[in-house]
Amino acid sequence: MDNQPTPAELAKQLAALQEENRQLNQSLQELQDDSERWKNLIDSAADTILIGRPPGDIIYANKSATVLTHYSNRELLSMNLGELFTESERRRSPLRYELLHQGMIVKTERFLSRKDGSTVPIEMNSKMLPDGTYHSSFRDMTERKQAEEILRVSEKKFSQIFHLSPDAISLTRITDGMFIDINQAYCEISGWSREEVVGNNSLAEGINIWNHQQDRERMVKLLRETGEVQGLEAEFRGKDGRIITGLLSARIIEIADETYVLTVTKDIGHWKNLQTKQQKLEEQMLQAQKLESLGVLAGGIAHDFNNILMAVIGHCDLAQRRLPPESPAMENLRQINLAASRAADLANQMLAYSGKGKFVIEPLNLSQIIIEMEHILSVSVSKKAVLRYELEKDLPSVEADATQLQQIIMNLVINASDAIGDNNGTIAISTGKMDCDAAYLQENWLNDKLSPGRYVFLEVADTGCGIAEADINRIFEPFYSTKFTGRGLGMAAVMGIVRGHKGAIKIYTELGKGSTIKVLLPASALSVTPQDSASETTLLQETGTVLLVDDEKTVREIGREMLSDFGFESLSACNGIEALEIFKTHHEKIRFVLMDLTMPKMGGEETFREFRRINPDVKVIICSGYNEQEISQKFAGKGLAGFLKKPYTLAELQDKIKYILQK
Repeated sequence: MDNQPTPAELAKQLAALQEENRQLNQSLQELQDDSERWKNLIDSAADTILIGRPPGDIIYANKSATVLTHYSNRELLSMNLGELFTESERRRSPLRYELLHQGMIVKTERFLSRKDGSTVPIEMNSKMLPDGTYHSSFRDMTERKQAEEILRVSEKKFSQIFHLSPDAISLTRITDGMFIDINQAYCEISGWSREEVVGNNSLAEGINIWNHQQDRERMVKLLRETGEVQGLEAEFRGKDGRIITGLLSARIIEIADETYVLTVTKDIGHWKNLQTKQQKLEEQMLQAQKLESLGVLAGGIAHDFNNILMAVIGHCDLAQRRLPPESPAMENLRQINLAASRAADLANQMLAYSGKGKFVIEPLNLSQIIIEMEHILSVSVSKKAVLRYELEKDLPSVEADATQLQQIIMNLVINASDAIGDNNGTIAISTGKMDCDAAYLQENWLNDKLSPGRYVFLEVADTGCGIAEADINRIFEPFYSTKFTGRGLGMAAVMGIVRGHKGAIKIYTELGKGSTIKVLLPASALSVTPQDSASETTLLQETGTVLLVDDEKTVREIGREMLSDFGFESLSACNGIEALEIFKTHHEKIRFVLMDLTMPKMGGEETFREFRRINPDVKVIICSGYNEQEISQKFAGKGLAGFLKKPYTLAELQDKIKYILQK
């Protein structure tokens, strides 16, 4: 009885048991609360969570599982894990329970089979729990797979663009310019192989692809400021050393915390060449149009000038013929005649510039003409200039006017001598023949459409000062000269003569080293005919009536006096209409007509047709300041009796009258 607890001790023990029971109930409640919280957490998880017992029976499935599998929770709890995968999928990727028993976490990617038979890609993580159950979580990878597919397709497209693009594409590190990759076009354009470039610095010795390092520095500066560059023109150096002009665009790309530059470069060298050619052609066209306009002006001035000179030379010839040789005025008349001849030469140069300066066309040997001019050329150049000749003997003929060819040669040689100046130098005069294609002929200073074929050339080269770029585009302009006393008609006349002969001019010059001017003339198959010696001229004495037609009164007056000196009576008219009225009345007694080509109201060509309609046997001499070839083309096969170029002398008029009256 002594060992039994007292009521106080029993009360104390009861209180302790009650406290322990309270704490146990509290712990149970906390466990229930924790369990509920974990259950809610698992149920609300975005990933599918399944708990099961080996060999795969499902004992728990969260809400996401029903969404992913399309099975209800009850259906899932009656299924085995393996039923969520097709047989082929299980063969492809078996469920490795043995690895779970070994304590391993098994991670796999596989396709889950839904209740409706559709499949969905998932990432599956499984682990064995301490109580012997397994825990599996499924993550829907549809979006990730789609993103990966989009990325794969994008990368494939980029790869195709990168490697198949006709433009050069490179990926370089921005800090040092090291090449990470280049495409095939880069190799083809630059000449470098991928193995030679990738891994090397673009500025490294042995590669040094940038022709100017500052171009890359400019590109990098723009990239750091704006992130991209568009349409930057730069020069690059190919493997063979040639310079490649490129138009590049570039953009900053971040890869693994490193900054790179993706550059696309288009080779615009060919385009630049075409642009340069186009610009040159446009300049040539503008130059040709300007020179053509000046040529029309020069031709018009020369035509009027020749009419004035006609009166001066005609009166001078008549005065010399009528005065006795011992007259004191004879020397004055000789000087007047000489000055008028020089003025006529100046007019001829203006006509030559206008392209209307060919007078007597015949097959000529260019080398022979130069040989005949050797003496006059030697006294025309500076004493410090040495003339050297390289003349081809077996040279095809050219159909040209001998006087005009002599003018070309003289002007080119004198210009070469002026370029040498007071220094010692050499002037090389050479001739030859060459076959010219359309491309070669296109690059000339006349911009005429010349026919490809065999050409004869005259080349005058000097070791003088060369031609400045500012002057080279103007040397063919009339009245432009770099010489203090120059009239500026020399090279203008050369251009006009060459244009009139359907030729070309090429210029090669370098300041301080000299110039070479090459004149090309179409070769002819005609043989050069020997020149007849001049025969003695007897004084013409005739009778009869001549119809004189010219719109210039002074020309009509001097013409009437000249004809009177030969014994003719004259009927005169100032235009074609007036001439036609006279001819209708007096055509039976008119022995021939001396008529100007260019007149107001009715020109010479139309008047000639009317004369021939009235009298088919009428003899007409056409007078013009222009060239005989142009007149011959207008009247070819129409019965023109003859041609006289203004200003003509008394002797020339006499020879022409003799010629037509003897026909």
